[in-house]
Amino acid sequence: MTLARETGISQSSIARWELEKAEPTASALITLSKYFNESVDYLLGLTE
Repeated sequence: MTLARETGISQSSIARWELEKAEPTASALITLSKYFNESVDYLLGLTE
């Protein structure tokens, strides 16, 4: 719930990603990369 509150991404979206019922949008990936201070490539598993 904290992630949703701090990023502005809905809790239902995050839950769908966790359950592998949906993929994050490009804008959600950018938001998450800023929040975690990691590249989008890293979040996608393309870099270490």
